[in-house]
Amino acid sequence: MRKLSTLLILALSGAASAQSFVELACGANYAQQAYYRLDDDQTVKLGNGSWDILLTAVGFQDAGIFLNESSSSSFTDPQPELELWLAPTNDFNDPIDPSALTQRRYNDEKGWLYGALNADRNPANPFDYGWGAYNPATNRVTGNRVFVLKLRDGSYRKLSIDSLVVSTYHLRWAKLDGSDVQTLAIDKKQHGAAGFAFVSLAEGKVLSTAPQGWDLFWGRYTTPLDDGQGGILEYNVTGVLSGPGIAVAEADSVDPLEVDFYAGGYDKLLSNDPTVIGSDWKTYDFAQGWVVDTDRVFFVRTRDQHVWRMVIVDFEGISTGNMVFEKYDLGMLASLDPGTPAAGPASAGPNPALPGQELFLEWPGEAAAATVRLFDLNGSPLWQRDLTLNPGFQVLGTLPADLPAGTYILQVQRGADRWSRPWVILR
Repeated sequence: MRKLSTLLILALSGAASAQSFVELACGANYAQQAYYRLDDDQTVKLGNGSWDILLTAVGFQDAGIFLNESSSSSFTDPQPELELWLAPTNDFNDPIDPSALTQRRYNDEKGWLYGALNADRNPANPFDYGWGAYNPATNRVTGNRVFVLKLRDGSYRKLSIDSLVVSTYHLRWAKLDGSDVQTLAIDKKQHGAAGFAFVSLAEGKVLSTAPQGWDLFWGRYTTPLDDGQGGILEYNVTGVLSGPGIAVAEADSVDPLEVDFYAGGYDKLLSNDPTVIGSDWKTYDFAQGWVVDTDRVFFVRTRDQHVWRMVIVDFEGISTGNMVFEKYDLGMLASLDPGTPAAGPASAGPNPALPGQELFLEWPGEAAAATVRLFDLNGSPLWQRDLTLNPGFQVLGTLPADLPAGTYILQVQRGADRWSRPWVILR
């Protein structure tokens, strides 16, 4: 397989001058997690045991909390995992017997708004976050559940997210008998650039080396698989998860050099599901070792609306944790219907713009209902207006006066079609 991969790399290298090859590593025995950014190849690696829970910080009303499901792998000895259990009591002061723990919780990998600690929320109730309930009168989420973490060293801690007040999480944890109580306050506004706060309970703090603006995660995570007997097995796999605000489309059984993003309709198949790339692009053959499906292509749209073609060409397995992929920048996704007269606004502005300034747009197409949104580069919507686009010049609305300077994405959506463009805000 190694020789086949090398030949494939050489063949592809001669086919497209703008492409490059990237080697991502999560270490021998998959001991690390790699957070990767496509535009500049920046990679931040964290040890599997460096953090325990992840708190979302992507917007004002989010309150997602994820479990660190990464664990090393070994052919000889089982490796310790971090386990999350729903406590048999909702009173943090009650002592807890580990033998009473029967309900284990996992991240569902369906998105980046809700994690393992949100698993018990009622989806029909927008004020229920699973670990607590939101009161709009006080602008406060108050914790109403207790969880138990079984740490990698085999010890236990009970955990309560006591509240989220405006933008500050308040955490409390202790041993199961109630001793060694510790608390931590985490302001989301201090972690907005990263989109998450990576929390280590052992150190009682947020990691200062947290990755920012990452597009792809490479490492170990838990995913539900069919156990072959009609049930579901939560299984630890090594794979790729796309980050917040990242959309991916998959093209399988195609020629990587011939498949076309637009002609193939893959621009209509982009999904924010983090598991589109996942782990099933490789299989294990006892004669050859790991075999990579090299006729599978992924199209990745980043937060700045660039589209990348990604083909995984090699995987070395447990010895190094290395995965090699080819990437090619297809440019900006900035049209409604490529090649048609109504490909997008004839003009829109001003760009750059100032906070509190009116945005205008000249629309060449027929009248249609549309939604205009402004996103930050983490994919979080900051401003939205629903309107009817009419042929010709029109004002879209007034930007919020408190927008900080920076680069954003202005998006006009008409039905399933979207036109997007980077937008610069000055002060």
